[in-house]
Amino acid sequence: MHPHQNPHDVHPPDFHSDKYAPSRQNLVNTFHITQEVAAQQLLDLWRAQNVLDRQEWDDEHEHVAAQELQRREQARQEREEAERRQQEEEDEARKEERKKHRTKFLPFADVPPPSTIPITPSPLALRKLQKGEYIPLYFFTNKGLADAQSVSHSVDDEAYAVRPEGEDGLHAFVSIAAAKIKPHIIVDQDLTWSQIDEATHRMLQAMKEVHWPADRVDAMFQFWMNLASHEWQHDTDENARQALILYQATYRRWWHDTLGTASSFNPKHIDQDALIRIKAKITDQKHQAAEKWAQEASTPSVRQRTETNLNHARFSPTYPIPSRFLSLYLSIWLHAHCTLGWIPLHGVHRTWHPIHNTVLTLTRVGFTHPLAPTPPCYMHS
Repeated sequence: MHPHQNPHDVHPPDFHSDKYAPSRQNLVNTFHITQEVAAQQLLDLWRAQNVLDRQEWDDEHEHVAAQELQRREQARQEREEAERRQQEEEDEARKEERKKHRTKFLPFADVPPPSTIPITPSPLALRKLQKGEYIPLYFFTNKGLADAQSVSHSVDDEAYAVRPEGEDGLHAFVSIAAAKIKPHIIVDQDLTWSQIDEATHRMLQAMKEVHWPADRVDAMFQFWMNLASHEWQHDTDENARQALILYQATYRRWWHDTLGTASSFNPKHIDQDALIRIKAKITDQKHQAAEKWAQEASTPSVRQRTETNLNHARFSPTYPIPSRFLSLYLSIWLHAHCTLGWIPLHGVHRTWHPIHNTVLTLTRVGFTHPLAPTPPCYMHS
């Protein structure tokens, strides 16, 4: 049989033929049997060998088939593993793409547009509010919202830039969004109460949207409501209303700073004694500032500097004056010009105004009797 021939397909030879006569004769001579018996024994031997050949063939081909099956299974696993890795790489690339360019993947609702376009605070303010950090009310005022809209959103809000900090020349990484908005921020104590009213309900709504706990939202709501309805809101003394603003700025920041400590408190409980102290401090500071201005305005050096600036038309204020003190300082300034003899007893006099950076025209109506009272001054626009 051919070594590669399938023994299952082989038929037994004709051992009665002349081809196998020598083999039959050997058996006849050895075992003293007939030609017929010798042919049958040869056939039996062939069949026994064929059974062995078939078993060997089957074993070999089963082994080959098992190896082939194993090879195919390994190839399938390797192919699936490669496909899985490729899918993971593609998924990771898509995640990175969504993270890097998240704006184009943001969802949208399948509803008609609103009748008005809402104005939202800056992303910087919303992120700080999301973290539960203190955020100035300015970001939620009309002006703060307008500033947020004016800042270009083409730059990534989380990008950072290097900027010099302090007088030592050192540099620091600063958020670009924060750097754009920071110069325009008005701190809470410098806001008007109307600006506070603009901001509070917006901040409360934003706190709810970023999932602040209900008790904290309610505490801030009660805090602002109690200040807005305080009797000092209707006081004729401007210092009383200014005290409410300063109290709001101080105690809201203090509440944030003491969260989670033994010094924490509920801001809805207004400390009337603290309000009285704040009002007294504001009144005292205004009086001290007015006295200092009056003293400095009456010194010869200030008078000489004023006249020199007027003659050379170089008008620059000597001291920065808060806007809320202008009316008080103007009265003191006019009093100093009139009573200290800086203006002639008769006629029109032009002088430099250190607050408004301008030249004022003052008219004094004189009196002829030497014992007459000091003539009054009139300021012309």
